[in-house]
Amino acid sequence: MKRPGGGNPSSHLQMASPNDMDYGVVGMEADGDAEEEMMACGGGGGCGGGEKKRRLSAEQVRALERSFEVENKLEPERKARLARDLGLQPRQVAVWFQNRRARWKTKQLERDYNALRHSYDALRVDHDALRRDKEALLAEVRAAHARFLVLYVRNG
Repeated sequence: MKRPGGGNPSSHLQMASPNDMDYGVVGMEADGDAEEEMMACGGGGGCGGGEKKRRLSAEQVRALERSFEVENKLEPERKARLARDLGLQPRQVAVWFQNRRARWKTKQLERDYNALRHSYDALRVDHDALRRDKEALLAEVRAAHARFLVLYVRNG
């Protein structure tokens, strides 16, 4: 499928770098300054042909974040309305949402991993304690069995 504006899809907007992963996470504190801005193409014709890439303003990012919190998928009408209201191209809005969903997914995977790791660690501690209890009980059973054999042989 040919993209509007033609050319390489990556020429329209760069993906966020790993250092940008904490920016604008819903419900989480970001490492960067609140006024930090995301990379995006500006102007009328996209980023092709040597046009300088521009950052979104802090207000544009806040508006996009608020919209993302409501719904992380874009319907065409919503994309067009956001683009018009923020003075962006619809493609910029679409790519921002795509990048934001990728960052959200990465953060969600990290949270899921941390929760699973915490559960695993707790289970491991419980397992080790149960193993020690089992060994102690087996030692008691062996000692009781030995005492029984001694009494059995004596009383014979």
